[in-house]
Amino acid sequence: MIIKGDSTEYELITKHICKLKLEPVVLTCEIGLREGLGSKIIMDAIRELNPKFHKHIAVDPYNNFSYEHYDNEGSVVAGYTEEMKQKTVSYLYQNYPEFDFYHMTDEYYFKTMGEGHQIVLNQELLLFGLYQAVHLDGPHTTKAIIEELSFFIPRMTYKGLIIIDDFKDLQMGIVDMLLKTYNFNVAEEGDNKIIYQKEI
Repeated sequence: MIIKGDSTEYELITKHICKLKLEPVVLTCEIGLREGLGSKIIMDAIRELNPKFHKHIAVDPYNNFSYEHYDNEGSVVAGYTEEMKQKTVSYLYQNYPEFDFYHMTDEYYFKTMGEGHQIVLNQELLLFGLYQAVHLDGPHTTKAIIEELSFFIPRMTYKGLIIIDDFKDLQMGIVDMLLKTYNFNVAEEGDNKIIYQKEI
């Protein structure tokens, strides 16, 4: 199976993850799995750095329901089907032991997973909830991005990366001000993706 993406500039994700100095335990997340390329790119990049433990979370409701994808667009059906989910998730589970899929909306993930994730390390059950890198590629409305940032900003590690897809479709003045208020600065701005990094 060929893992696909519906965006561009995935190489920026690899570039900035590969610059990181990781802690032994690493948590990453993608909002909007779709056909899986963003998550694959993140996991491949983390593998190059070989942390002791890595868990990657992908969040996507699929099921082809109608929602507002961009500001002022109205609700549309984006074509993210059950068949797409089955193919993508099955492949990633088979090839990436660090992969974990949450079949839900981003809003429900934020309501239920704020305390962190259970992991087993050295035969001990731990709760871990600090993210090293997140890729925001789900709903591309400014409201949705603000909600996503409100969840992730207080849960990012030092030098953590927040990657925003299709950023030029957002009201970036609000988004940029929020991130910079919490000491995230622009690490790189592309044509489609913008990457912020936590400085303190």
